[in-house]
Amino acid sequence: MTESVFGATSVGMRRDSNEDAFLLIPDKHIYIISDGMGGHNAGDIASFNAIKTLENYFNDKDLNLSHQRIKEEMVESVIRANQEVLNLSMTKTEYRGMGCTIVLSLLQKNILHTCHIGDSRVYVINRFAIKQITKDHSVVTDLIETGKISKEGARYSQFKNQLTQAIGSPYAIVPEYNRHVLHKYDIVLLCSDGLWDMLSDDEIQTVVIRGGSPEEICLQLIRQANEAGGEDNISVIVLKQLE
Repeated sequence: MTESVFGATSVGMRRDSNEDAFLLIPDKHIYIISDGMGGHNAGDIASFNAIKTLENYFNDKDLNLSHQRIKEEMVESVIRANQEVLNLSMTKTEYRGMGCTIVLSLLQKNILHTCHIGDSRVYVINRFAIKQITKDHSVVTDLIETGKISKEGARYSQFKNQLTQAIGSPYAIVPEYNRHVLHKYDIVLLCSDGLWDMLSDDEIQTVVIRGGSPEEICLQLIRQANEAGGEDNISVIVLKQLE
């Protein structure tokens, strides 16, 4: 089984520069988004180097592996990206405190493997549902899970941009891995918070199931996020399975 994929990024309507980065490696069925931490130094340097580390890590690897070995490789790659960004942050004063999110997906036949740190997301979408595969590593997610705020209230919380885990952290990270079985007509969406913070899940699902190529879906999602305010950089990857 093969896939049709497209990725795009936008600076948004409020930012002067784009600290997001993304990478497509179709021959290895690997797709990655990284969001440089807003308000920190050199977020674009962090996201670029995190993705470059992952690209180098998987460059010569044969990924025809068991599910357990895929998990181990993905987790190890994210840990290495964290160490690379942390080491780089110590080389220049202007790099101190820089960081980023990372979300990595690997398609193995009809199995979607994901590994992430931070609040960039992976969704699986069809006409019946939109399912968030990843869990945000954020303060507001913890507050939602403990019942202290609602999911809707999280959009307006003063803590909504505070991450509990990030690439480049001086503290130990625990990459989260998930495995999901894809069914016919499922569409995979990777995105930074510049998309999901501007559009509701229902709005995202509506655009995706309306159809079109991955490129058309990507560009429409970015267009609507910008029309909704475009308060942050926006990165989107859309993946469709082909028979």
